[in-house]
Parts: sequence; C-alpha cells; structure tokens
Amino acid sequence: MKYYYSESLSIENLDGFHLLQDHRGTNYKSPWDDFGYIITFKLYYVSEKQKRKLGTLKILIKDKEDSSLYFKENGKPLESKYFEITDVLNIDNIVSIGEEVDFYKKINSLFSESEAEEILIKICDAGYFNDQYDEFSSWKGFSGSFMRGSASSAILKKGYQIALGRYIPKKTFDITLTELGDTFDDLCLKFDTSREIGKSNINLLIGKNGVGKSHALKKLSEIITGVIDTKDNHPYFHKLIMIAFSPFESFYTKSEIFKKLSSRYSASEEKSNRKSESRKRLHVNEYSYIGFKNDSGDHDLNHPIKQSINSLIKVIEYDDENSWWEEQSRFKILKDTLSLCIDFDSVFITNDDNQELEVTSTLNTNSLKDSLNYNKGIIFKKDGNILPLSSGQKIYSYMIPAIIAELEEESLLVLDEPELYLHPELEVGLMNMLQHILKETKSYSIIATHSAILAREVESKAITILRKNKGNTETNISSVETYGESLDIIISEVFDDDYMVKPYQREIDRYLKKAENSINTIKNHIGDDALAYALSKLDDGDDIEIEDM
Repeated sequence: MKYYYSESLSIENLDGFHLLQDHRGTNYKSPWDDFGYIITFKLYYVSEKQKRKLGTLKILIKDKEDSSLYFKENGKPLESKYFEITDVLNIDNIVSIGEEVDFYKKINSLFSESEAEEILIKICDAGYFNDQYDEFSSWKGFSGSFMRGSASSAILKKGYQIALGRYIPKKTFDITLTELGDTFDDLCLKFDTSREIGKSNINLLIGKNGVGKSHALKKLSEIITGVIDTKDNHPYFHKLIMIAFSPFESFYTKSEIFKKLSSRYSASEEKSNRKSESRKRLHVNEYSYIGFKNDSGDHDLNHPIKQSINSLIKVIEYDDENSWWEEQSRFKILKDTLSLCIDFDSVFITNDDNQELEVTSTLNTNSLKDSLNYNKGIIFKKDGNILPLSSGQKIYSYMIPAIIAELEEESLLVLDEPELYLHPELEVGLMNMLQHILKETKSYSIIATHSAILAREVESKAITILRKNKGNTETNISSVETYGESLDIIISEVFDDDYMVKPYQREIDRYLKKAENSINTIKNHIGDDALAYALSKLDDGDDIEIEDM
C-alpha cells in the first residue's frame, strides 16, 4: 500500500493512505502551529475511489519544525499537490501518534490484525515502537508539542493495542495525589469495576465547604492536561471533562488550559497569542469544561443553553462521520440517557425564524448552523406538546448533551456538587444517567458532593471523607458500608451529623432550662430524634409520662 502527502482533498483517484495538513477542508488558511512545530495531519484511506477519514495524528520528524516541508522535499512529486512518501517514512527519524483513541479504533474496524500492524509500522506509531521511546523522546518538540498530558500518555500505551484488537481495560486501579500541599494528606481514589454488584466506577469526595475538595480536583485537572508535572503514577484517561454548575466555582475553561500550556511550552508567546480562541480550544483535545463560564472565563447564564445546541449538533455530526464503523450512535446514547429523567418522545431546536426543527439522526446540520437560535435551547416534546422542565431537568438538558458530545472511551468525568438545584428524586436520576453513560463509554467519574443520596449508591471504599484538623486536611474512609445503606446512618457516619449541634437541639435546651417547662408538654409535637435528645437531658429524678401505643 502506498502513502502520500497531499495538499488537496481530491484524492479519490490515488488508492492508499493520504496525509493532509489539519487545515485542509476547513476555513483556516494555515496549518496549526503547536508551540513552534507544524506536525498535525489528517489521515485518509482511499480504496476503489472511496475515501475514509481515519482521524488526526501528529508526526514529528527529528530536527524538523515543519513535517510537511520534509515530505515535500523528500517525497516523489506526482502532480503539483501530491507527493508519494512511502519510502520516506522511517522510524529512525519519524514518529507519529493518533490524537484520539477513535483513530486506532477505525484502523481496527477496517483492517485485519496483520494489515493494522503494517500500517502502524509504516506511520511510525510511537506506541508500536515503544521500545525506542528513549530515542525519540529526546527529540526537540517531543515534550509539549508532540506529547503532553495524560491523554497522550494513554494513547501511547493503549492505541496500538486497540488497533490490533488486543487491548483489555484494567478493572481495578487507583488515582493518587501526593502533591496537594504540606497541609493536605495524600489522596487515594480507588476504582473497581470487577465487583458483581455496586461497581465502583464512581468515586466521591465528601467534606465541609472549605476543606479542599475543589483544590484537589483542580490540581488533578492540571496534572491530566499536562499543565504541571507530577511524580505520581496515574492511570491514563483519554479525556478529562470538568462539570460545574455553580456561580462560585473556579475550574479552568479550555481557553484557560491552553494559556497555561502556552506559558509552559511556547517559545514565543506573541506567536501563540495570534491564534484564534476557537482554534486554540479545538486543539486542546484532552480537556473539556461544562458549566456557566463562557469561553472567555466569564460567568454567563446563557452559555449552557448555547453550549447544549452546539453539543447536539456535534453529536449529529459525529454520528454522520463515524456511522460506517461505530456500533451505536451517540444520538441514541443521548436520548436513552435523557429519557431516564425526562419523559419525552422527540427533540426540537429553533431557527432564527422561530420555526421548530425536529432533531433526528439524519438532520443536515451543515445547512442549519448559521440560522439557528442558540439562545432558545433544546425543546422536549411528548405527544406533540412542549414539556415544561424543572430547574434540575434544565441542568440535565445542558449537561448531558455536552457530556455525550465530548466523551471518549475511558474518559474521566469530574462533577462538582451536581446535587445543586436537584430534588432528591433527580439526584437518584443523576446517578442513573451517569451510570448509563459510564457503562456505554467504559469511563469513570469523581464527584465532589454533600449528598447522602449519592453516597448511598457508592461503595465505602470509593468514598473519601475530607476533614479539617488544626488547619490540616485529613483523608478518611467511612466506618460503615455505604452502598445501599440507610440515609440516616450515612448522614450520621459519613457527614458527621452526630457531632453537630442542631437548631432543634438548641431550642430544646432553651426550653428545658425553664423549671416550669416539661417534656410532657412537647412530646407530641416533636419527632423521635428530638424526643430522644430531650430525654437524654433529664435528670434521674425527673418524671415523664409514657403513653401506651
């Protein structure tokens, strides 16, 4: 099979594999400059005049800043826009890596194991040639441009195995954070999907406000995206999705992550700043933010509404491009997930003329993008009637489409206090939806929460309790098994309810301080816990009448 570097999408007459720079077929005039290195390409496979896009990959060439120039200088020119590079590709001075796990899944779906192996060898895949890692990792541009963050490391370890059909995910692993500060205990989050029941693909962080939950999650985001280095060994996730619908949260947006990466890796900050904000976000593949902050980092109540429409379009476009190999459509996963908490049978969006358009898997999004009313949001209908949504359901209608649009297999979803705005019934619904998404995508989640209802759905080993003690943050585990336990016991043991003085207790104390007051007077007006507390305050000589039931 032949390999080409092409400068046109009109490649149907040349069977083989075609490398095109990432800007070809887009509105961008120039290729992506990744902190001084132009190494991003799209790979197409052409057979019998049919082309298939396999995905995006990075190709780094030793001592070269622009890989495309090397291909043009050393390839065999066929016409003005096509160069055969079959004999140019050599692991001695070239290395590549797919940007997303789908790249390797597509290779696996199209080719036999032996054919896939030949492709990995020819494109000089870094994972396949991992035994030469010490060599190519020393090349200029490898750190920061070619490889950065947990997502790249994940693909390096797993990608070639996926392409060859040999990859088996781990069922048990830990995430350990040892660099949270001198006043913070080491944090260890345990995941275990080997359990017959109550699989712990969700971990909870529980603690009072100000104890450090958000600090730990933010530090984790910096490590996974490559903003900072760490001595800890982490499992490799293909993507981190940060979800926070609080007016007080301070998690990073995609643009903010890119700025931090720029300050670390870019040789010329001025060059970095010339890149458009939308294109910067496009190339931060390992991170997504879902919440009230817009792309500029400002809190914007309309942003989640607009994001939900954009996410819905992204889901449809993904299905359209990947239906030839993907078994289940993302749009179906989206509808199945939302139906767990919203009883609807159809979904609509609105154009600028206020016309409602039903969203189906065959919707032509290309002709609609510029004419949609993004401020109207997604409309849900049942039997032709618009469904009024509660505040909690509205949050779901923002959150779930964005998650489905961004999610890749073996991603990590981080949710900050998702129980905000939610009735207890919707908290249960959240866990149902989250478990459905995680199962469909083999992904995992960490939730910072104050909810006993969420704790009831997670085994105790997957719950970390943070407590302040003399200015230090300590990590603790529950003394009781939380999975399926009663809310009373969870609140008592996990949320330290027994150690807090309640307002009703103070009122009973004030009442009993007056000599003329008696428990007999109030016993029929208080609950069992309050009555037990009042009785505990009696002296041995006090009398109380107990009525037979």
